[in-house]
Amino acid sequence: MEEKKGKTRIERIVYGGLGLAYFEDMTLFLPYASAGDTVEFTVTKKKKNCLFGEITGIVEPSPARREAQCPVFGRCGGCHFLHLGYEEETSIKKETFLSTLKRIGKIEAEIASYTLCPERFGYRNHALFKVGEGGVAGFSKRESNEIVPFPEQGCLLLPPEMREAISSLSPESLTPGVKVRSRLDSFGTINFWGVDGVISPPDILMKAGDFSFPVYPEAFFQINRYLNDALMGLVVSLPKHTARKFLDLYCGVGFFTLPMAGRAIDVVGIEVQRQAHKSAVSAARLNKVSNARFIRETAERGFSKTGEADLLLTVPPRSGIPAGVLKSIIKLRPREIIMVSCDAPTFARDAARLIEAHWTPSEIHLIDMFPGTYHVESVALFSRD
Repeated sequence: MEEKKGKTRIERIVYGGLGLAYFEDMTLFLPYASAGDTVEFTVTKKKKNCLFGEITGIVEPSPARREAQCPVFGRCGGCHFLHLGYEEETSIKKETFLSTLKRIGKIEAEIASYTLCPERFGYRNHALFKVGEGGVAGFSKRESNEIVPFPEQGCLLLPPEMREAISSLSPESLTPGVKVRSRLDSFGTINFWGVDGVISPPDILMKAGDFSFPVYPEAFFQINRYLNDALMGLVVSLPKHTARKFLDLYCGVGFFTLPMAGRAIDVVGIEVQRQAHKSAVSAARLNKVSNARFIRETAERGFSKTGEADLLLTVPPRSGIPAGVLKSIIKLRPREIIMVSCDAPTFARDAARLIEAHWTPSEIHLIDMFPGTYHVESVALFSRD
């Protein structure tokens, strides 16, 4: 494609953290923009009737634009909004979530509550980073496999103790091509997997609410150490009825399954990932939750082993609920459905299908689990007509 350059004004920020503008009668999307910016840009690709590009210069900055506190912001692909204040960031997330619901799901909704993170930085308890030649550690460049080395201060989304522990790793202990996992456990210990000469524990103990979770290295655990309790408490508070049977799809380590055991007579979690399933079984035993059982199976196949359920929770991957699983949910006809999602487009798509099948989204909440990025967690309760 012939290289195109130009100047334009950013109209607004859309889902994905992209600035929307216009150029030669086409829609143009630019990352790291602020509504009201006048920018110079280069077009990098064309997709259908849209152009995508990179900002090459700020002609006139938006009043909302500020200097990012991270020196590699704009090269590292981890963050999208550090050039904006936190208030502006959270406002954009709410606006883009609601507009996505309307555009994809044809859903007009109000947000029942929006929980913000008390700290914009230092909230992550988990990092998975890459190692390049010479033992250089960092995250990937946006839409690239290129490694952007951590700056001297480290990644600001990580707690200071994690940044210090990562920076203290010698290049000789890091193998090029290997991904290193680091987790901050409930005792304040920094644990590593994938570092030569470092003893890696088989599992670690994580806590949320009144529950303890033995978590194996590759098992997912909620990453926001400031808001994990709030997320758990919000989900547990949503059901309007005591359930005879509660079904938790994509249950992971049992993060929601165990606290929801107090709201139901019989509780079943379905999880296919081996380490997550193992963690959930161990957590139920550790917390003495006797009315919960866990099935290691895909969500598609798990339905055949669960029977009826009047309350269902689903925390699907970013790709959303697979069509076959959604069909099984509708056939099951639970009285209430709770959906937790960090991807607005797939949430909108799946919510629209539930509405077509006569469930009503009675409450939709947002909780900012991922400051600095365009992601926001949505938690919704659907009730059957």
